[in-house]
Order: sequence, then structure tokens, then C-alpha cells
Amino acid sequence: MPLSRKVVLIAGATGPVGGRLIGAFSAAGAQLALCVRRLSDMPDMERTLKKLHTQALVIPCDLRFEEDVVRLVHRVIQRLGRIDVVVNAASVVGPRLTVSDYPIEPWRNVFATNVTGTYLLCREVSPWMRRQGGGSIINVTSSMTATPQPQLGAYYVAAQSIEGLTKLLALELKDDGVRVNTIRLAEDAVLPDQEDPQPDWTRAFLWLAGDDSIATSGTRIATAEFATIS
Repeated sequence: MPLSRKVVLIAGATGPVGGRLIGAFSAAGAQLALCVRRLSDMPDMERTLKKLHTQALVIPCDLRFEEDVVRLVHRVIQRLGRIDVVVNAASVVGPRLTVSDYPIEPWRNVFATNVTGTYLLCREVSPWMRRQGGGSIINVTSSMTATPQPQLGAYYVAAQSIEGLTKLLALELKDDGVRVNTIRLAEDAVLPDQEDPQPDWTRAFLWLAGDDSIATSGTRIATAEFATIS
């Protein structure tokens, strides 16, 4: 199996992206650590794992809070010994309003989840990845934020911040064997009624998680164009 013995930590495991990545990474042989936002999410996650015949370490963690993220990473290290791959798939879209009409609390919530949560998880896992000699961090954005559109508000601005963070981290970690990339999902990639637990777009995540992409860092991969890259 291509990801045998690799430990993969998925943030946003209860979301539509994270939910489908569970099956894909499990089928590839990875050991899974799954971040869910609330304790109340645990029963649903356990049912999902049972349906997929998959075992995983499931940890409640609100990515908006530093102490939660620190605790999350330490628990994964204590239980599984290492973290080889991190997928930052947790995301909040927020209201569809113009910037001039955007309330401050939803703005803060989008940035706290999408940007601060991604930053905190990257910050906490990178020292462990350095010590173990390498790793792969995969941040996630959407093709919906590829160009400015009216009423995308905080979601658009947060996506640009995530892509900037990816490029900066790739430069800072390039000599440590830690690669950092962004996957830009097609807007219609994750449909509510999509039945396939491992749709084609998951291949981009598996590729960035595996050793075939060891020379790729600081790159944004659009899932719609992935076939030409792989």
C-alpha cells in the first residue's frame, strides 16, 4: 500500500472533504488521526468509521483555540508516535455578503477557523516533522476563491491568506524535508449527494501525501488539472 505506516492527521474530518478523505487514506494503508470540532461529533464519526470498516484515533479539537491544537498534536504523537501528513480541510464559508455589510463576528469566525486554525496546526506539527526528517502539509482552498467575486467576503480573503501561508512555510521548511502545498478543490467536487467514498479528486491528496511528490513544495494544485501533473 502506498501510504503504509504513514500517520495522517485530518482536520475537518466531519466535513464533506474530510469525510471522503478518510476512506481514501484508509484504503491506501495510512494510520488515521481525525480532528472533530466537538465532543458531540464523536458518535457520528464512529458510525462513519464503522461503515468504512476503518479504525482511527478521533480527537475533539476546536482549531480556533491554541490550547486545543497543542493538545491535539501532542495526543497524536503520544498515541501514534509521529505525524507524516497533515490535511487542513476544516473550513467555514460564512455569510454571502459584501465586505461593507459584513458583521464582525462571522468575519472573526471564518478567519479563526480557516486561517488561524491552519496556522496553528502547521506551527505545531512542523517541529515534529523536522525531528523525524520530513513530512507533508496539505492545505485546502476552493476554486470558488480563485478570483474575486462579490459577496464572498471573509471566505475569499481567508483563502488568499492560506495560499500565502503555504508559500511562506514552503520556503521556511524547504531545508528540513517538510513540504507544504495547497490543493484548490473544484467548486463542484464535493456534492452533498455524492455517493462515491473515493472520488477522483482524492488522488491529488494521496499523491501529495506519498513519496512520489517529495520534490513538490510551495505549489497550488487544482484538482481539475491534477491529471496533467500526476
